[in-house]
Amino acid sequence: MNIYEQYYRANLRYGFYLRENTWRSIGQVLFIVGVQEGEKLKGNPPYFNNPNVYIKLYYANSIQEIDAVTKSRVIRIEDGGSYRYQPVDTNLSILF
Repeated sequence: MNIYEQYYRANLRYGFYLRENTWRSIGQVLFIVGVQEGEKLKGNPPYFNNPNVYIKLYYANSIQEIDAVTKSRVIRIEDGGSYRYQPVDTNLSILF
């Protein structure tokens, strides 16, 4: 499931979590460029014109304590249509 499909799975809401094997951390989707939260994506599934996605990336050693003081950084994803981003549930477990 790519990031755009995960957005639909999250009922068109931001804030869902995902992982990518090389990150060694968990990311939280902040927004998809050009899409207000709750809006449907433009274009055809599953790539929806491949808009950029901004993710708040939490460092792996702080996953147990995700809060305002957790060390993190924001990154831009340019390949949100890729299937390398795995969904993570709210308990921060990878969904298969």
